[in-house]
Amino acid sequence: MTPDRHRVRRASPGMACAAAFLLAATCAAADAGDAPRDTVCRAIRGMLVPECNAAICNQGRLDGDLRGHFVSKVTSIYPAGSGWLYTSWTRIELADGKGRIETTNDGIAPFDARRGPDLANSTEVLSIGEASGAYQDHFGTLVLTGAFALGRPTPYAGRLCHHGVSH
Repeated sequence: MTPDRHRVRRASPGMACAAAFLLAATCAAADAGDAPRDTVCRAIRGMLVPECNAAICNQGRLDGDLRGHFVSKVTSIYPAGSGWLYTSWTRIELADGKGRIETTNDGIAPFDARRGPDLANSTEVLSIGEASGAYQDHFGTLVLTGAFALGRPTPYAGRLCHHGVSH
């Protein structure tokens, strides 16, 4: 064998950053998966539809399994590896007065041509922190991949869980 076949490849900072982000998302999912046996989860999906025309959109509506209006705010953003990491929060007011869902969010966006965040290709994991009304005591995650921050409709998918009734 030649020496080249034994060379160890080091991960680039960007690959390490992406791996750390995916690990965090996996850990969050595993935490929900480690819930007691009486936990009941269901898959949810739909579309996040921005309703503003600013450079960065932070409000709109949700269609699909969750229906209502949302407001979102970025709380931190910084370059790391081959892109940008950011945190934010989202508040969803469910349609027909069914309650509210509040999330804390972790996102990643690659660099654009000017080394700013390419929000058209961002991925964001929303972790449910509080819920009221129809989703009181629910927990789970939603994942957004796309350009909702730039005013484009973006699909969401995830799961909502709650503790079932023991008999």
